[in-house]
Amino acid sequence: MKKVFYTGLILLLWSTSITWAQEHLPQSFSAEEKNLLMEKYGTSDWEEAWERFIESKKDSIPSMRKPKNIWQAPAEFAPADGVCFSWQGYSSLLKPLIKEVSLDAKAYVTVSYGASQVESTLRDFGCKMENVEIIEQRLNSVWMRDYGPFYIYTKDGDREILDLVYNRPRPLDDKFPSTFAARQGWKSHLCKLILPGGNLIIDGHGVAIMTDVVFDPSQGGDPNLSMAELRAYMKDYFGCHTVHVIEDLQRDGTGHIDMFCKLLDDRNMIVGAYAKPSDGAGNNYNILNNNAEKLAQMKNGRGENFIVHRIIMPRYTGTSYTHTNSLMVNNKVLVPIYNRGTDQEALDVYKKLLPEHKIVGFNCNSIIGANGAIHCITKLVMGDPLSIAHEAITEISQGAKVTLNAQVESHNPMKNFGVKFYWKNRGEQNFQSLPMDSFDGKNYQVTLPEMNGIENIDYYIQAEDVQGMYETLPEDAQEESSFFEVMVK
Repeated sequence: MKKVFYTGLILLLWSTSITWAQEHLPQSFSAEEKNLLMEKYGTSDWEEAWERFIESKKDSIPSMRKPKNIWQAPAEFAPADGVCFSWQGYSSLLKPLIKEVSLDAKAYVTVSYGASQVESTLRDFGCKMENVEIIEQRLNSVWMRDYGPFYIYTKDGDREILDLVYNRPRPLDDKFPSTFAARQGWKSHLCKLILPGGNLIIDGHGVAIMTDVVFDPSQGGDPNLSMAELRAYMKDYFGCHTVHVIEDLQRDGTGHIDMFCKLLDDRNMIVGAYAKPSDGAGNNYNILNNNAEKLAQMKNGRGENFIVHRIIMPRYTGTSYTHTNSLMVNNKVLVPIYNRGTDQEALDVYKKLLPEHKIVGFNCNSIIGANGAIHCITKLVMGDPLSIAHEAITEISQGAKVTLNAQVESHNPMKNFGVKFYWKNRGEQNFQSLPMDSFDGKNYQVTLPEMNGIENIDYYIQAEDVQGMYETLPEDAQEESSFFEVMVK
C-alpha cells in the first residue's frame, strides 16, 4: 500500500456514524478508521465493530416505499449526460479526466473547499468550462464510484436515484446521492443495502453481477445479508431479475468486480488474466480463470451468453494493477495505464472490441496504490431515457390549419404510431388522439383538426418506445390535470 499522509484526525461520535478529517483516504479502510470504530464499539475485533456500525446505520434509515414502475437499471454503456467527480486530492489525474469528459459531456465536480480556485485551475488546464459544473459540498474522499448515485429508469420515462449505504464509515460521502438528486430535481430512494458501485455490473436488461465481497465484513460487506435478501433488494430497487455472485480477488484492497471485469455492451465482457500464476497475488491467477469460465456460461437479460475476452493484468508487486477499471462515457473509454509493459496490449483489446469508440489512456500510478483507478473515482450521470421537447402553442384561429411540432429523444426506437397528439374541448372529459408523423425518427408533427365553434382546447403529447416505456409532455398528463391550454379565437 502506498503511504497515505494524513493532515489530522478528529473523532466525532454521532448516534449512527463516525467522521474525521483526513487527506487522500484510500478506497479500502484506513487503519485509523478501523481503530476508531473498534474504540467506538468497545471491541478489539474489527469485523465485530464493523458489523455493529452497519447495523446501527441501517437502523437509522427510515422505512421507505420502494420505487414504483421500475423499467430497468441502465448499464454503464447506456447514454450518459456526464460524470460526477470528487475533488479530494489526486488532482494530477482528475484534471485530464475532467478535461476529456468536458469536451462533449457534463463534468460535475464536487468541491469541499476553495471552489473558485478549483474552477480557475480547471479553466487554466483547458477544460471546456461551459460543460463543468462546480458543486460546493463537503465530502470525505475521492471514491465517487462507490458512494455516488445509482440510477433507475421508470416505465413512465423518468430518471430516479437510489441512495444505498456506503460500505465505509464516511458520512459526508454517504449522503451525496440524495443531495445530488435534490439538486437535479430527481426523486431519490433510500435503500438499506450495502453495495458499493465498484462491485456491481448491470447489463441493462435485468441481470446483475458482483463478487462475494458483498458478504465480507473485512471489506465492508454485510455478513448478515442472505442471498435471498440480496436478490430481493436487487429486484425491488434495481429491477434485476437475476443476480450472479462470483469470487473476489485476493489482496486487491477492495474485492470489487471492477478491478478485473468490465461489460462493454450487451454481450461482450473483458476479464483480467495474468500471464503466469506468479504474476498474481495469492490464488488470483486461478480465480480469474475460474471467474472467466463462469461468466462465459451466464446469459444476459435477453437470454444470450456473455462473450468473454481476456485482457492482460500487470504483475502484482504489492499493488494490484488493473486495466479493466476504466470509464465508458458514450463513445469514448478512459483506460488506466501504468508504463509497466502491458499498456499497449490492453489498449488494443479495447480498440478491437470497441472500434467506433475513442480509447484514451491515463497514467494512474499516482492513485493505484490507494486501491483504485479511473472507474473508482467517477460515477456516470445517466441520460434521460425518453424525453419530449415542444414549443407550446397558446392560441389558434377559428378554422385555421395549424401544424404542431415535437422532438423526441429516446434510447430505444419508438413503437409504430408511438408518438401521439391528445386533445379535447375544454370542459369535456375524454381526450381524442391523432398519430404524429416523423421523417427522421426524431422530429414529429401533426396537423390539428379545424377548431370551429370551439373557444378553448387542452392538449398533451405522448411518446412510447418499443420496450413499453412512455413519456408525456407535460409530465403526468395522464394522471393529473396537466396539459397545455389553448385559446381558439
